[in-house]
Amino acid sequence: MFDAEIAATLLNRWDRKPAMAGRDTYLNLLREGNLDFTHQQGRVSTGNPTSDSELDIESLVFVDGSRAVRIKASGQAPGWTRWAALEPPSVLVPDFA
Repeated sequence: MFDAEIAATLLNRWDRKPAMAGRDTYLNLLREGNLDFTHQQGRVSTGNPTSDSELDIESLVFVDGSRAVRIKASGQAPGWTRWAALEPPSVLVPDFA
């Protein structure tokens, strides 16, 4: 099991509880569990200035190479998706045979 799978399970359970004070409380939950990660946030757009199709993306990258991500449409309800776990990228081994 990859770190992102553990984190996604914990965070999806956490999201069902009422919001507590402190924006990064859910990140502290993972830190208390000794999960080492980098927190990234960003926004993706289609490049069309008249389009409202921007997406906010939140990503947690773990030391084992796995990643937990969630997405939401900027400024639209219902909010964030559930966390999803992504396996680390496969290492490409050259075929010299």
